Formats: sequence, C-alpha cells, structure tokens
Amino acid sequence: MGLQIGKASLSAADRIDFFKTLSGWLNAGAGQNSVAEAVKNTCAAFSHDEYSTLAPQMDTIQREVENGQTPLYQALAIVNVGFKPQELAVVEAAERSNQLRVAIPSLVAALEVQSQGRRDLWMKLAGPLGIGIMLVLLSLGVLIIMLPMVIQPVLDRKPESLYSFPFILQWFWAASVWLRANPFLIPAILVVLIGLFLARNTPTIRPYWLKFMLYWGVSRKLIIGFNALVVVYFLPALVRSGMPTYQVLEQLANCVTNPVISSLLMAAAEDHRNGLRMSVAVEPLPFRAAFVNAVQAGESTGAIAERVEDLQVPFKLELERYIRQVTSTIKFVVMAVLLPFFILSTYTSLVGPIFALMEYR
Repeated sequence: MGLQIGKASLSAADRIDFFKTLSGWLNAGAGQNSVAEAVKNTCAAFSHDEYSTLAPQMDTIQREVENGQTPLYQALAIVNVGFKPQELAVVEAAERSNQLRVAIPSLVAALEVQSQGRRDLWMKLAGPLGIGIMLVLLSLGVLIIMLPMVIQPVLDRKPESLYSFPFILQWFWAASVWLRANPFLIPAILVVLIGLFLARNTPTIRPYWLKFMLYWGVSRKLIIGFNALVVVYFLPALVRSGMPTYQVLEQLANCVTNPVISSLLMAAAEDHRNGLRMSVAVEPLPFRAAFVNAVQAGESTGAIAERVEDLQVPFKLELERYIRQVTSTIKFVVMAVLLPFFILSTYTSLVGPIFALMEYR
C-alpha cells in the first residue's frame, strides 16, 4: 500500500465550504431535504479529490447521523478534523431547537467575515512591514559591510583624515565601528524580539503583551474593531439557533480572539444569567454604543438577531477604516524614519569613496 498524501484536517476555508455546502443542501428544494440526507450529500462532496484522505471521517459523520443515535454536532466533534468549539456550539443549539436551516447560513456568514478580516489585515500589513524590514537590513549592510571597505583603508593610512569628513559621514562611521565592535547585538535583539513574539501567549508574557496591545491606540482600535465584527456576525447565528441569551454571551466569549474582551463577555453572561438585562450586561464591552443600543432595541421588540445584524455592514466598514489607519501608520514610519535612514546610509556609501580618493591625492 503506497503512502497517501492529502489533507489531515479541514482548514478555515475548508470548514466554511463544508458549512456552506451543508446549508445549500439543507435549504435545497424549499427545505424538503432531511438533515441526514443533507449531511450525506455534504460528506460525499468532501470525500474525494483533495479531500480523499478524509473519506473515513466523512463516512463516520454520515453513518452516525443516519443511525439517528448521534446528533450532528457530536458527529462533527468525534471525527476530530478541525471543527472549532464555537462552530459546534452553533450547530448544537440549532439542532436542539430545530433551527439548522436558519442558523447554518448565519454561521457561514460569520466564519466568512472572520476569515476575510484576518486575511485582509495580513495582506495590507505585509507590504509596509516587508519594505520596512528590507530597508533596515539594507541600512545595516551599508554600515557593517560597505563603509568599512571604503573608509577603513583611508583611516589606516591617515587616521586624522576622519575629522575632515562631513559630520554625517563621521556619525555613520561611529555607528559602524560600534556595531562591528558588538557583533552579537543585532542577532541578540532579533532573537529577543522573535522570542517575545512567539512566547506572547505564555502565562508570563501574556498579561504584558495584552496590556501593550490594548494600550497602543492603533492596535487597540484594530483589536476592538475585529472582535466587535466577530460578535455582530456570530451573535445573530447563536440567537437564531435557539440558544438562551446568557449562553449566547458565553459562546461569544469563545468566538472572540482577545482574552480581555472574552472575560468581559463571560462576566456579562454571568450577570445576565443572574437576572440583569442583556443590554445592561453588555455595557462594559468596549464596543461602539450602537451595539448596546441594538441589543436594547432587540430586547424591546423581540428581534435581537435582526437588530444586531443591522450593525454588520457599519462595523465591517469601520474595521476596514481601522486597517487603513494601521497601514497608514506603518507606511508613515517607513517613509518618515526608515527610508530617510536608508537614503543617508546610501549617501555615505556614495560619498565615502569620493572623500577616500581625495585623501589619496
């Protein structure tokens, strides 16, 4: 038997496609298909081509649901192919209230906007960050490699000639000497920065990392905007699944990516469970006042999902504006700090040979 290479689990895009396919089969023919039939057709679509390695797991899901002994959310959980707890929570609540046909499309919309938001953020940040890193490396290359090749022979022949060089050239030469005298400094800084980034979720570093990210105004807006968008997309899906509203807040705590906002949602869920109105319980959340107003209006009219759903487009536009602000800030740093530094470094590498030749006359 040959080695079979393929998917070992479903990625975020794959899970979106899975639920989108399931939603299509559930609502095909005006919703005449049974859940078992919809699951069967969906699993069949994810059992061949690039998903052929997942065929046994898909067969298990289909078999468990068709036997009628295992609900869909449990069947998805036991095969362990990457379905997230918040996704399973929506499916579980929808099954219990017989609202799968309504809840799954909302879940698909929530997952799509969550995935798209992350993708847009990284795509827009990749360019400025890449250019910034490249400029830093090129500038260091000029200081550590090029300047010594040009200036050092002159100083070996006539050390006092350094004082006849322009001030900027003297300053860059001093920086070059210092960097070459401390060759392990830059690698050490890189190791520390990379180590701090990789260890940002450890118990020791995490509180300080969260405090820094929420303290810096640019990242704070981005974190709040992204998590607010996730909430206004997942909340309607959870409410439509028939889940009690205090459990909706508990599940939202698992959906958001920031632990501080997650803890605020858990506290709001506990307050709401203890009798506080949902609109009052969510007031401590750092979202726009429109969110609390929408929840309050939804409580009054019995249409929380619809009122919060009205915020999806405004919150999405707001997140896009925050992403543009972050990108603009990074571009400003690159253009106002790193680019001039690189230009000056290049200037020294160009005029250095001129002054060196003048000293050799």
